Amino acid sequence: MQKFHRTKYGLMMTSAALVALGLTTGMSSYKSVDVVVNGHASQEGTFAGETVGQFLAQQGVHVTGYDLVEPARATLLQNAMKIVVKKAKAITLRNGANAPVEVHTLANTVGELLQTSRIRLGKGDVLNMPTSTPIRVGMRVIITQKKTVVDTASVSLPYTIDRQASSSYQTGTDVVAQSGQDGTARIVTRKFFVNGKLVMTRRKRRVIQQPVTELIDVGTAQPPPQPQQQAQAPVTARSSSSLVASEVLTVVATAYSNPGGFTATGAPAGFGDIAVDPSIIPLGTKLYIPGYGYGVANDTGGAIQGYRIDLCYNSVSQAIDFGRQVVKVYILKH
Repeated sequence: MQKFHRTKYGLMMTSAALVALGLTTGMSSYKSVDVVVNGHASQEGTFAGETVGQFLAQQGVHVTGYDLVEPARATLLQNAMKIVVKKAKAITLRNGANAPVEVHTLANTVGELLQTSRIRLGKGDVLNMPTSTPIRVGMRVIITQKKTVVDTASVSLPYTIDRQASSSYQTGTDVVAQSGQDGTARIVTRKFFVNGKLVMTRRKRRVIQQPVTELIDVGTAQPPPQPQQQAQAPVTARSSSSLVASEVLTVVATAYSNPGGFTATGAPAGFGDIAVDPSIIPLGTKLYIPGYGYGVANDTGGAIQGYRIDLCYNSVSQAIDFGRQVVKVYILKH
């Protein structure tokens, strides 16, 4: 086969000579062909009646089944034909926990490689290079698959019990002053996976509702005098009179202090003076209150109405410490 190349001076043989040569040798007419391999262009010529694949082989252009050849290699060569060859590049691709594979690709960038390989990056996936990176022979493209699994659960927070001494109740008596209630917490567990393997677990607890402590009043007061029908045991009040209990009332008790003041009956105000509603407890009545002691109903107050009493203390701090309590009042008689 004879092959001719163009030069800037034109063909070396005249058209007449070429015609004569073709007639005497039986060869095909001369064909001028443009060849572009991976963007590099050249112009070749041949008299042979061959296919694109055969022509490329004659030119020393080796192509594989991964390469792009346009027109197809089986196409018959024609004059003024342009042949474009794009060589596939061999790279290594590893997607998550899958084994690395060799890929021959025509993609120009890593992003095109993923698209042609039908690989879509997940929300947490990490690529070891930008998607705009040009494809190079022998490069390693690695996708690390990261995933976070979130689990939420509610748990109960048991309440605690606080037992506190109270002089409002007799020894041996326990009274629930405040009922306990369990609280609620929310636990959020985050599990972090890399390429399908659990690498870390984090838990965070958030209290939604605090538990309510149960308060129990433990009685510490000694039993008061008991009403007697015949053999009446005398007790001593401030007046040193002999008294016995005859009736028991349950009332709301508060406390006050009035240093230098006087009661409603004109007596100097001090410890043992008790303000009452005279319609419930007559003035002058001798009383006994657990946790306070003996006293006399000899004072009144605008807020002391019905089953309420006000206990006088010698100091403001003592009155504040007493606060507000539900107590039993033992009415004493001579």
